[in-house]
Amino acid sequence: DYPFKEVEGESTDHPHHTGMYFTFGSKGEVNGDHFWNMHPVPPQIKHIETVKAENGILNTLIHCINSENQPIMEENRAMEFVVEENKYIIDFTIELKALEEAVTFEDTKEGMFAIRVADWMCEKNKGKLYENTGEYLNAEGDKKEKGVWGKRSSWVRLEGEKDGKFIGIAIYHHPESVNYPTYWHARGYGCFSANPIGQYDFQRGRGEENPVRRTLTIEPGETALFKFRMTIYESPGTKDQFDQEFEDFSKN
Repeated sequence: DYPFKEVEGESTDHPHHTGMYFTFGSKGEVNGDHFWNMHPVPPQIKHIETVKAENGILNTLIHCINSENQPIMEENRAMEFVVEENKYIIDFTIELKALEEAVTFEDTKEGMFAIRVADWMCEKNKGKLYENTGEYLNAEGDKKEKGVWGKRSSWVRLEGEKDGKFIGIAIYHHPESVNYPTYWHARGYGCFSANPIGQYDFQRGRGEENPVRRTLTIEPGETALFKFRMTIYESPGTKDQFDQEFEDFSKN
């Protein structure tokens, strides 16, 4: 429930982790501003218009507003919702377009396409209300935060159980997206994030020699494409099933 409601025993860290989100930067990594936290004043991410909302499709126009209260970038987001037996699928196609000036994303682990999960689905957190039951798995077969954090992979899934009910979340990164396959900022405390822009923090965090910083610059009028699928499902899935779903998604 946090940060919308405080429940005794639940974890209360990172109030900006609210549901599913797509954003980047905590120390001025986007043209000197940052959008990873939630602010009552600019810099902010601002919903401008719902372009379409019908037949399982939701298209929106969003602006990234800098600290001078000027839009520097627009986000055109298309979401397709599909309901299958014991499974919900949401496909995200996100185009970021620089407006009057180039937009440069500096290197940071704080991003980018993420969901914050309930305490019981975490591998380990400070909440005391529920038992932590979650476990990560990536496309290479690595498990838990120790195995998946800071590595590149086409998909990662997280599975957990509460009151006898089993739930899993899988995130897939489309090959047409920027810097495929993405790095993963997948934390045991519940931040489950794909970050295709960050690199240095992950390489350094995994002890690689000579970690390299990378940036992404979008020139005025140009776009960068980010495509993800999030699947929320019941009953445990096998690695072969996730591999097949990634193959199906990558053909879209």
